[in-house]
Amino acid sequence: MKTNKYHPSGPGLIGSQIFKAWPCGDRYTMSVWVAMTISFLLLLTSVICYPTSATAAGYGLSIYPPLLRVHIKPGKTITQVFKIDNLINENKFFIARLVPFTDADLFGNPILNLKSTASWLTYFSLTNSSIKLGEPFTIKANSSEQLILSLTVPENASLKDLYVTLLVSTYSNTGGLGYQGTQVSATTGSNLLITIASEAYPPTLLRVENITPTSGWLFKFGSWYLADSITSVSFTAQVINRGDFAAETKGIFKVAGQKAEPVYLEGVLPVNVLAKTKRALQNNHGENFVFTPNLGNIGPHRVTISIKTDNANAENSLTVIFLPLKVSFGLALAGLFLIVIYQTTKSKKETCIL
Repeated sequence: MKTNKYHPSGPGLIGSQIFKAWPCGDRYTMSVWVAMTISFLLLLTSVICYPTSATAAGYGLSIYPPLLRVHIKPGKTITQVFKIDNLINENKFFIARLVPFTDADLFGNPILNLKSTASWLTYFSLTNSSIKLGEPFTIKANSSEQLILSLTVPENASLKDLYVTLLVSTYSNTGGLGYQGTQVSATTGSNLLITIASEAYPPTLLRVENITPTSGWLFKFGSWYLADSITSVSFTAQVINRGDFAAETKGIFKVAGQKAEPVYLEGVLPVNVLAKTKRALQNNHGENFVFTPNLGNIGPHRVTISIKTDNANAENSLTVIFLPLKVSFGLALAGLFLIVIYQTTKSKKETCIL
C-alpha cells in the first residue's frame, strides 16, 4: 500500500484507503464515492472558512498616544491632542468618556469599572468646539478626528497620582428601532498616568520581590536552589510600589559567579508601576529572564535584579548552585546498570559451579 510520506492526511493516504475499501472491478461505484467525498469536503471547508460579517467589515478603532505620563504642579494647565482613527468602512458615531482607575494587573493593564467616578474628573475637559465628553460625535469612514484634552489642576489640589483612561467607543442609539441581533461595537482607550507634585521627582519606594526559578532541572533546599549546569533556567520576579507616586522600572538582571564577577547581564524592561500596586518584571523582549549556563558555571551563583529610579534604588537576589545534575544522574544510572549486570553474571557463574 503506497501512502503520502510527507503528510499523514494527504491525498496519498486517502487514495490508498479508497482502493483498499472497494473491489477492483467496481470502478464506477468507487468513482462516484470519490466524487461525493470531495464534494462534501469542499462544502465543509466553505462553511468553516467563510468569514463572519464583523470580520469582513473590517471593524476597528485606534487611538494615539495609547499611554500618557504627566508630571504637573498645582495651579498649572496642560493640553494633549489625541488622534482617533476610524478604521471602519462607514461613517460612525463615537462617544468619549473618562474612566478613573486605581489598580492594574501584574502586566500593567488597568482594572476598569465603567461605573466608577471621582471628584477630580472635573479637572479635565475637551476644548474641541463641537465634541464634548459623554456626547456622541461622528468620524467619517477611514478617517480620523482629534480630541483636545485639557487638564487644569487647582492650586489647592492634593499631591498624589491620578489614573484615568480616555475611553472611546462606537455609539449606536437603537432603542426605538426594534433592532434584533448582535450589536458589534469597537472600543479603544488611552491610559493617563498623572502625578500632581510640587517637585519634579517625587519620592518613590520600590521593592523587588519573589525572584523565582520556574523552569529547568531545579531542586530547592531552604532558600537555595540546585540547578543543572547545562540546562536553561527561567526566572520570574515582581516589583511592588509602596510609595504614593508611580515609578518606572529601569534596571539589570545579573548572574554572578565566584568573586562576584558577572557571567550574564540582561536589561529590565522599563515599565510604569502604579502607586500601591505590584507588577511583573520582564526582560527587554517582554519575556521571563532566562540564563543558559555552561559546564564552566559550577558552584554557587548569585542571581540579582537591580532597579533604579530618579531618586531611589531597589535590589533583591537569591543563590542558585549549578551542578552537573544530568551528567551525574546519567552516570549513576549507567553505574547501577553495570552493577546489575555484574551481579547477574556473578550469580549465574556461582550457579554453574554448584
